[in-house]
Amino acid sequence: MSGVLPPRAGVTLVVVVAAALLSSAQTPQRTADAGGFPAPTPDLERGRTVYVLSSCHFCHGVDLTGAQMGATDLMHSPLIAGDQNGNLIGPVVRAGKPNLQTAMPSYPDLTPQEIADLAAYVHYLRRQGRYRELMMDAEEQGDAHAGETYFNANCAACHAKSADLAGVAARYPGAALRARTLRPSDDPAPGGTDRTAAGRLQHGKLLERYTPADVRNVVAFLREPLR
Repeated sequence: MSGVLPPRAGVTLVVVVAAALLSSAQTPQRTADAGGFPAPTPDLERGRTVYVLSSCHFCHGVDLTGAQMGATDLMHSPLIAGDQNGNLIGPVVRAGKPNLQTAMPSYPDLTPQEIADLAAYVHYLRRQGRYRELMMDAEEQGDAHAGETYFNANCAACHAKSADLAGVAARYPGAALRARTLRPSDDPAPGGTDRTAAGRLQHGKLLERYTPADVRNVVAFLREPLR
């Protein structure tokens, strides 16, 4: 009869459905609150808590792209780019900005640790957003000479095209080289004193400050054969 499954097919269907339900139950689901998804480390989650409880996400967005009602675009703010451990963010947060179209409230009672945690979280969000933006840059043509100048000023203290970066363009073809240039490590948590952690911190700062042209130029320089 049309619409009736044979006995064997019915058993198979039950098994498939049961397996799917069991798999769903065993797979932890990420849950979001009003401030977005939980941060990847306990330290950054502390900063996210301050961001949410201080209602920053209402104007600046859960990923800094909000910029609602005259709020500062934190994704591209020069002040955020220059901040270190909350030294620039902290005074603004504590004082507020009463002259905006929608005034930013002041938070004078935040502790130094809460300011530092908030700043770390803002930098984390900014780096994620800047990475996405710079990877979406459609223009591929760069100036290798300008890239060499940028590299010498910002990268040469730790890297050399003829040493640790030898053959890097061959190892990472196409867009992979751009991705590797922007984010050599997938570890989102800056900090620590070892060379690797210091390198992550420096790469994170560069990621927040790159212009699309900077990235195109550095990639062009890395792709250029050694002279």
